[in-house]
Amino acid sequence: MVAVVSEQRWSMSVTNGLAAHFKMPSGPSREGTMWSVKLTRGGEHYVAMVKGLLADDATKATRKDAVYQSQTAMQYLNDRLNNGWHPKEDVEHTIHIGNPLTESASTTATLSEKPWWRFW
Repeated sequence: MVAVVSEQRWSMSVTNGLAAHFKMPSGPSREGTMWSVKLTRGGEHYVAMVKGLLADDATKATRKDAVYQSQTAMQYLNDRLNNGWHPKEDVEHTIHIGNPLTESASTTATLSEKPWWRFW
């Protein structure tokens, strides 16, 4: 019989965010936010920086939704942790944040195919 020992999970919280336009190596600057994420596990404490650049097609609602953007940054770091990355590794984290996937997005196409009128 093999005992599986579960490793203690990382706790994450966003401590700060700086919204700006970031210079790109080629082309115009891009709108986004540099997120400071605190990672804690047991006695280990780290801070990771994640540059979240907004996608070209990001809606006004997505551009204004700091909670969604910060949660996306933390989800990215969680995925990295699950794939073997450790916060002590100095890595430049840059992600592109698009619009959230919602159930209404899948039903919108169906509704738009229906006529605007309806029999009561």
